[in-house]
Amino acid sequence: MSYQVLALKYRPQTFDDVVGQDHVTTTLINAISSNRVAHAILFTGPRGTGKTTIARILAKAMNCQNGPTPHPCNACKICKDIIDGHSTDVFEIDGASNNSVDQIRDLRENVTYMPSMAAYKIYIIDEVHMLSTAAFNALLKTLEEPPEHVMFIFATTEVHKIPVTILSRCQRHDLGRIPLSLISNHLQTLCHQEGFSVAAPSLDLVAQEADGSIRDALSLLDRVLSSAGTPEIEHQTFLDGLGILDRQILHDTATAIFEHNGARLIEMIEQINNSGIDLKKYYADLIVHFRNLNVVKICGKDSPAANITDTEKELFFQAASLISSDLLNTTLHILLDEESLIKYSSHTRTAIEMVLLKLLQINPGAQIDHIINRLDMLAKQLSSSLPSSRDPLESVQPFAKTDVAVNSNAIAAVREPVPATGYHAGQNDSIKQKQIPEKKTWQDFLNKIQQTLPFMFALLSKGIAKKNGSGEIIVELKDCSSFDRKRLKTKHKDLQTMCKEFLGKQLTINIISENNPLPQHHTTKNNIKDRQAAFNHPLVVEAQKIFDGEIINP
Repeated sequence: MSYQVLALKYRPQTFDDVVGQDHVTTTLINAISSNRVAHAILFTGPRGTGKTTIARILAKAMNCQNGPTPHPCNACKICKDIIDGHSTDVFEIDGASNNSVDQIRDLRENVTYMPSMAAYKIYIIDEVHMLSTAAFNALLKTLEEPPEHVMFIFATTEVHKIPVTILSRCQRHDLGRIPLSLISNHLQTLCHQEGFSVAAPSLDLVAQEADGSIRDALSLLDRVLSSAGTPEIEHQTFLDGLGILDRQILHDTATAIFEHNGARLIEMIEQINNSGIDLKKYYADLIVHFRNLNVVKICGKDSPAANITDTEKELFFQAASLISSDLLNTTLHILLDEESLIKYSSHTRTAIEMVLLKLLQINPGAQIDHIINRLDMLAKQLSSSLPSSRDPLESVQPFAKTDVAVNSNAIAAVREPVPATGYHAGQNDSIKQKQIPEKKTWQDFLNKIQQTLPFMFALLSKGIAKKNGSGEIIVELKDCSSFDRKRLKTKHKDLQTMCKEFLGKQLTINIISENNPLPQHHTTKNNIKDRQAAFNHPLVVEAQKIFDGEIINP
């Protein structure tokens, strides 16, 4: 006896055997039990999901000698004839090769004759969307009011090509893609029945390649089992036999991208190319990989929208938790934008290398937490390298403002402190010494908070500190950004407490808008020189390079 492929050998023979289409089989079982089966039924869905199989089971259920019954016996002559394709009352027609109007006219004439053995004459038309317009028109009247002994069962993968006049006359059932876990478990059962020992990750790999089609999964599995020399099949055998990519390579590629490891990316592409794997298929799998990462980041690792195996869920979850959604979205956007380049390029390897290396140019500084940390460190370095104030009681003028754009996603401000007079030097020194104890000046307070709150040091240093009649210190800040305001709000109480403990005075911070400008102070030549020196400071220049920024002189 010739070998029978797995897809035929293990074809479901009852509704209970159908994998992953419970919503359809349950409806049909209830319809048969309650005698409410429609005379025209349409099954739609992707390839290999069970459309024709369910149609045959329905034909057996309606014509079984024990029926109509939702559980055909598969033992009577009628059931056996339907299984073998020899039934004289069940006709399977290929819509692609029988699509002319003349053939449909012949069908319309034959439906008037009674079935020879069974209770119903059933016409199963596969790929019904291939019928011509004239053929559909010829079928309309018969389809709407067929004889009581006739049933039509249609199957199609492209339901949008069927005229609405036909659709309105059919009871429609949509079959979905079969979940990865169900396919993998079904393959494991068949391997045991065939006497093979296969690890779950290998079957998961087959299930992922099948893309929701159980027939494709069985065909892929059949190829490996047929070439296996031993009952125990290793994972590498599946990779070599199917010519597909190990999923770990996709995880390694994503890691290399996020670590900005260009050398590793080049090495992996070389390895994949030398192994004979289609690089365009690798690129398509990479897009799916980043899509799943994005889904896990947004919806969690247990979301059914992430079509990943149980063994991969934790890997995806750990990887997604280390990166931001913005970075993932930007990466996926670039991969999709460059897909046409990969598809039509005659230098596929070079094109893929350039696209992946382009991903390394995505600035991780788009993550706001990273920006804040870098700015705090930069403010600390800037302040420690400035020349000391000429007057210990001098306050500081506003920083020279620098607007910095980071990848058009984040805008930060880097400012250089420039000394100017706040407590005027012309005031009586003895009065000042009486108001603020020796070495307990405003500048001393700023120096104190510089170590623990460098960002607050930079922000307060740009303001003008004054003292009112009750001894309260008032700091005026001009037009703070929303970012600065938020940081001030979170640290305001801490600043007041530290000022009270260090200077023994209350601290009030006022933000002056453009409509209520700060008083203009005379700028000396020394101030101008200091300001220019600050603009040319190496750290300021380096900050401009890091953030691709531009200094705006207020």
